[in-house]
Amino acid sequence: MSGQNLKDSIREWSHNLIVRYTALIVATAMVVATLTALLNPAVQTDNIRALLTTLATAEASVLAIVFSVTVVALQLVVTRYSARLTSLFVKEPLFRTTFALFVGAIAFNLVVVYLLPIQNSRLLNAVVGIAFALAAVSTFALYQFIQLMIQRSSPDDLISVLVERELAPDEYLPTTATEFTELEVHPIRPLYRTIARAIELGEYQTAEQGIDGLRTVLTRTFEYLESEHTKEDAAQYASAVSTEILTEYVPPILEQAYTHEQYDLVSDAVDDVEAVALDGLNHGFTDVTEDAAEGLGDAFDAAPLTWEGNRLRSPVKESLLELTKATASDAEYTTFLAVSHHLDHQMAVLLRRRPDANVTDRLVGDYYSREVGEIFEVLVDRYGDDVQDQDINWISPTDGRKWTLPDGAEPLRHVWREYVSFTQTVLRYRVSEGEYPFVEGSIDDGWKRITESAADAGIDGLATLCCITTIQLAYRVDQLENGRLGMWTNNLGLLRRDYDPTIVDRAFALLKAGEQPEGRNISVRTFDPTSDDTDEGFIERVFGTEEEDTPFEEWLVEFEEDVHERTEYLRERE
Repeated sequence: MSGQNLKDSIREWSHNLIVRYTALIVATAMVVATLTALLNPAVQTDNIRALLTTLATAEASVLAIVFSVTVVALQLVVTRYSARLTSLFVKEPLFRTTFALFVGAIAFNLVVVYLLPIQNSRLLNAVVGIAFALAAVSTFALYQFIQLMIQRSSPDDLISVLVERELAPDEYLPTTATEFTELEVHPIRPLYRTIARAIELGEYQTAEQGIDGLRTVLTRTFEYLESEHTKEDAAQYASAVSTEILTEYVPPILEQAYTHEQYDLVSDAVDDVEAVALDGLNHGFTDVTEDAAEGLGDAFDAAPLTWEGNRLRSPVKESLLELTKATASDAEYTTFLAVSHHLDHQMAVLLRRRPDANVTDRLVGDYYSREVGEIFEVLVDRYGDDVQDQDINWISPTDGRKWTLPDGAEPLRHVWREYVSFTQTVLRYRVSEGEYPFVEGSIDDGWKRITESAADAGIDGLATLCCITTIQLAYRVDQLENGRLGMWTNNLGLLRRDYDPTIVDRAFALLKAGEQPEGRNISVRTFDPTSDDTDEGFIERVFGTEEEDTPFEEWLVEFEEDVHERTEYLRERE
């Protein structure tokens, strides 16, 4: 054994409670026994027998007190929080040590009484000294034990012990994930019950400490699993540990905190969930991130359709956005797809429920105008170099039934497709409610941003795809608002001036030829606001029974002329 290992072993032994008390007993017994042996008082044997008997009786009574204190503390915890926390007291090292000391002291006294010689001697006095030493050390241990029980009655200390000792990875994790899944009760459930009970009782600081502890346990578990298992086994084990927590514990905690109007606690809890999800992603445990997104999505869905409900929805949406951007930047496409789905789906469902505009104004407005563009830009930064020089058919990426898009292009087209679908949902809200769910003039902001992002990256085909949707959207808005095309002509004119004009010109040419992108299109006919069909285009328009104020073909020719005129004007003023 090396010198450093020896020092570490000695340090570990010195912190062991049993070792410390054993050393204290030996030292105290040696001192007291030596003193009594040297003094050697002349005491009758009967008196010594009576003294030791009384001492044993007193120690037995005190031992009963130890049990009483433990039972009272257990009853308080069970009543106030969870019955599963009783293990914190039963497994407490000081409880075991105190119990052992008193049992040992009683046994020693009784043995000595039984073996008392007829005549007093120096050795007998030393034995009496040892008995007193045991009684003194036992009393000191009892004092510390009672102090500890009082501390354990504090919820903050309870959570601290639960997190640091009971939920240490090497303490609560079985050897394999299979063994873990066979457990009847999740080891972290007592902590969840403590958090929920603390919120119910109005002990919000305790709840906050518990939520922080939940994050600590999970992040520490991920690190432990990565160091102790293979990559595949660690990922499987991490998923087994975290799934129930993130999908079944997190939503009720957030809902409960919101119900109690603890909005700071809601934000802190959401931040902790996001931190766990990102930590899991950094370790390569993508299932953890997907489960976190699912749990946050469920919490978003549970918020009431009022402005106050945004106190829960807003922080959840921000975290879902961060997780979506993180997976867009670093994770595989399937993980990005799973995480982004919860954000896209919840925002669309919110609009379909037709809340008041004061609910959607900032929440939906920021998502539509800015945040989708941020996600798109992250993907462009990641995949732009891979796809810009490839010959990709962005408009119709299928050959028969075969999908022709390369891997790097799929995430980009996915965002385009989901954004078209969401835009269609926005338009249906406008038709149904008579107003947009956000500031009216920002309907084109998001499409302008992602089109310019694609053009900046040199992905002209993708920029053309976005232009086609922009033109379809311009037509739809023009019909709804009775002619407000200034911003649309200006945006497309700027695009023709600042980038390759064929990006815009090809979009017009394809639309005039009756072609439309596969997958999603903004409807260019009058549609039923209650319909959920988001893949309407020329076929539906041609065979539709309702007529537009201005047929799309006529409008398209005039609009293209306006865009060209605006381009020339902008070039002249440049």
